[in-house]
Amino acid sequence: MPGAPLTQWPRVSIAIGDVVYQTGRTRRQYFMKTWLKRVLVFCIVSFLTLWGMVVVFGVYFTVRPRTATIEELDVLAGRPVESVSIETSDQVALSAWYVSEHAERAVILLAGIDSNRRACVERAAFYLEAGYSVLLPDLRASGQSGGRAVTLGWRERKDLIACYAYLRDRGYRHIGANGISLGAATICFALPELPDLAFVVLESSYDTLANAVRNRLAVVGAPHFIAYPYYLGLSLFTGTPAWRLRPLDYMAYCTMPALIMAGDAEIELSVSETQALYDACAAAHKTLYFFRGGRHEDFLRNYPEQYTEVLETFLNEIASYARKAA
Repeated sequence: MPGAPLTQWPRVSIAIGDVVYQTGRTRRQYFMKTWLKRVLVFCIVSFLTLWGMVVVFGVYFTVRPRTATIEELDVLAGRPVESVSIETSDQVALSAWYVSEHAERAVILLAGIDSNRRACVERAAFYLEAGYSVLLPDLRASGQSGGRAVTLGWRERKDLIACYAYLRDRGYRHIGANGISLGAATICFALPELPDLAFVVLESSYDTLANAVRNRLAVVGAPHFIAYPYYLGLSLFTGTPAWRLRPLDYMAYCTMPALIMAGDAEIELSVSETQALYDACAAAHKTLYFFRGGRHEDFLRNYPEQYTEVLETFLNEIASYARKAA
């Protein structure tokens, strides 16, 4: 338009009924609005990309195999160690150590995530001295066992069931299970299929996956909603919806004597969550113990006197119940 300022675009009058609208804007306003749109799109795409990367790496670091070369152990607490291989119902080969002490009593020891049977050697020595034979397997995708993914106890339950069958085949009739963190969750998930376990010891088990994730996100101040895609990705590896990863729901099947332990200062799980596991436990004889100041750690190593006293008392109570039942 002749004579119009360079920074001004033409105005257009539009009549609608009795009302006349005028449109027009400066080039500066136009380009500012366009620039803001592009920045907004860039921020949204960057956020979604970063979110996706966090989810992918989160799932990967959860399920990735923790295989390791483990030096053979010839003697444990003065008893010879036998290296054995156990096959699960889904054809996963488990590598394990078996140590004989008693002809009828045995305990299966399950390590936590990022660990293997080596983490259970001190517990094995304790049980051997208490008169129990011990079986120390590497859960799937850890140590020297087969398996493609860690599944937070869900598919690992098949490992425990196979270990139980192995000991039954060797003549054991009084078989207990002691699990740490993921190992404890494994025991919970296996309870419906192992009603004849003599006893269970659960150390620092999560109650629900949602709470376990929420607690970890809270450490960095991240909202829980960012984990929703993580649950979907994790489900692809576990073979079950993430909402089913709730050891709490399986405590109704825990009718055998149970000892539940945790630290009262764990970031990964709260006191109330451990209390919920205890409250949901259906056992007539159950014990709950918190290590004061304890975090997500090896209680036997860091609280040796308390740990051995609590566990010894629990095992003596089991023996007393058995004598009374007989």
